[in-house]
Amino acid sequence: MDIHQFLKKASLCPIIALGLTVSCADHYDGNESWSPQVKNATLTSPEADKISITSSADGSSMTIAWPVVYGAGGYAVALYNVNDPDNPVLLKTDTIDGCSLRTDREEDTNYSLNIRTLGNPKYNNSEAKESTEYKFNTFLPTYAEIPDGSDLKEWFEANPIPEDSTSHLCYDLTPGGSYTLSGKIDFGGHQVTLRSSSKATYANVVMGAGSYFYTYAGFTLKYLNIDAEATNKPIVMFSDEPDESIKNLIGEKGCYFIMDPVVVQGCVIGKLGSSIIASNSAKYDVRVVSINNTVVEVDKTIPTANSAAFVYMKSGFISDFTIKNSTVFSREHSDCFFIQHGGRPKDVSDEEQRYTNIINCTLANLAYGKNFCDYHNGQTTYHYTLKNTIVQDCGKANFLTGLNKGQSSDNPIWDVNNNTCWRDGADASASQTGIKNPGLWLTNDPGLDPANAQFTPAAEQQEAGQGDPRWYENFDN
Repeated sequence: MDIHQFLKKASLCPIIALGLTVSCADHYDGNESWSPQVKNATLTSPEADKISITSSADGSSMTIAWPVVYGAGGYAVALYNVNDPDNPVLLKTDTIDGCSLRTDREEDTNYSLNIRTLGNPKYNNSEAKESTEYKFNTFLPTYAEIPDGSDLKEWFEANPIPEDSTSHLCYDLTPGGSYTLSGKIDFGGHQVTLRSSSKATYANVVMGAGSYFYTYAGFTLKYLNIDAEATNKPIVMFSDEPDESIKNLIGEKGCYFIMDPVVVQGCVIGKLGSSIIASNSAKYDVRVVSINNTVVEVDKTIPTANSAAFVYMKSGFISDFTIKNSTVFSREHSDCFFIQHGGRPKDVSDEEQRYTNIINCTLANLAYGKNFCDYHNGQTTYHYTLKNTIVQDCGKANFLTGLNKGQSSDNPIWDVNNNTCWRDGADASASQTGIKNPGLWLTNDPGLDPANAQFTPAAEQQEAGQGDPRWYENFDN
């Protein structure tokens, strides 16, 4: 049975399934006032140009709405992911007694909605002969395309960002294309995204000696393979001379605020010899840093890799740091801190909060023999989350309190559960003490081999949903 036959036979009763929520209140009040005008007719499906998409405030869901087709008995809908147009993936099917639906929303995704108006026997109305197909996407609109083969530094010198621009500017790189970066690119206070224009096919960027991205604004890297071996600089460096317009946006203690997110998403970074994100002398409060669905190899053979923290804020700090569904590793034991902050939320105000969230990650051979993180510790305004994560040879024996610079303290707020801590070939869960509720720890060998970049976890970890899910045997990206 094909999808149209399935939809034709679908029940007319509203249902909620697989995260799909039907919304009728704004369109149908149950008094049938929308139906009697049309009788004995063959109906048509809603017009594509009158379909609207509204995203929720946090971007995690969306509402799809269409105009009423009078006399209808409902609508059969099917929603597809068409990132690969030749292999569409069916996400939702349902029969809607109303004119809208709310469903999960994935950013940077191409969608196709198929909607057919169903007949209404009560008024002798037949279903529409044809469905309406409506294509839309959740990509940030493209500002400019950078040709394959470009040196990004030279391209931006030839195509500078307009000084008066206040928009979030998205630059598309060619999927599968090859790019170089021969030096520093200074984006100043402009919020910029660099991405492959395909979520499924990454663009390739080779960083040259001394190259890096320089900014004092929100910045995003998406869907890129980055070769960092030749540079001894951070991937992203915050400016030593930020504009005074971002100073004291909160409080009056001289902090510079980056209010828009700094994001590394869907990237593979090879042979990182410095920090992924760093600041130097300026006192920053970076409100949000997100690393998601990313793999980073820290290369111990590059001298700076043993001295530069993975995330380094010399004089400032990050208010909300989250790493999720990601892998960070060195093939050998390395000495770099994972996060190192010189500043603290109290430098802004006594009420400022700080969050460190590590969720569904695989971490190996980082900060071996030292506290995993290095910053002011034991504060009541600090929040630590460690969930569904596999930790191997990271930090001291007590990795957990190493998140709090080694201090056993109930002052921070802890949310810890469902992790594995493996050290020197043995279970280290018994050493994870110092907080009231350290949660569940699996005690079996997770089966990681970081020396050979092999991170498929043991069956127990996969069943428990631990580690970066990209390594699961049945994972389909």
